[in-house]
Amino acid sequence: MPAIFSGIGNAYSDEILLHAKLTPVKRAGQLSDDEIERLYHSVQATLIDYADRIRAEVGDGFPTKVTAFRPDMGVHGKFNEPCPVCGSPVQRIVYASNEVNYCATCQNGGKRLADRSLSRLLKDDWPRTIEELDGDE
Repeated sequence: MPAIFSGIGNAYSDEILLHAKLTPVKRAGQLSDDEIERLYHSVQATLIDYADRIRAEVGDGFPTKVTAFRPDMGVHGKFNEPCPVCGSPVQRIVYASNEVNYCATCQNGGKRLADRSLSRLLKDDWPRTIEELDGDE
């Protein structure tokens, strides 16, 4: 399964998974047929959308600055900013020199995913839901 979906970097994978409403920690081999279909369509829709945006910006030319991060992205690089779909704060998991950005509400049933370094440090104080993070629970 990874061979089917490989080659997409962190920035666009964050956006694709938000569009597909899939948690970023589920292994490809564990996806249901419905989830695979959603992911397939989200890959196409998201990459076409961003390709169209870039074409609109540069016209017939070639982008002078090529970067994976785009300020108009929904979740990638938007830690603690509101999710463009539901308004919940965007969450992240930091690992090595990378990070995954996601919406706990849209993609994980309102549950925050453990950031290994922070959740180990905070232990029982690690807020596991968006409500706990906001202090509402």
